[in-house]
Amino acid sequence: MAPKDKRKEPGMDHPAYDAAAPRGRAPSGAELAGLGVLLAAVVILPLLIGAVIDGVAHTAPLLLFAGLLIGIIAGGFVVYTRFKPYL
Repeated sequence: MAPKDKRKEPGMDHPAYDAAAPRGRAPSGAELAGLGVLLAAVVILPLLIGAVIDGVAHTAPLLLFAGLLIGIIAGGFVVYTRFKPYL
């Protein structure tokens, strides 16, 4: 009968792979690609809308920068809400 291996060597006390991610699964490649497309759309759309309104109202570059700011804030919100289940 072989004895059970109960060595206490340095480096042998790391957790198993399953214990390293207690919250569940990681995002897939498709989810990350979709997030990239969504993030680009959320940032670029308000930027373009601001540029068009600036051209019509002759207020350049005021609304362009406002659209950029709105896009960045919305992009941060989108990333947070999409990755909240993985945190």
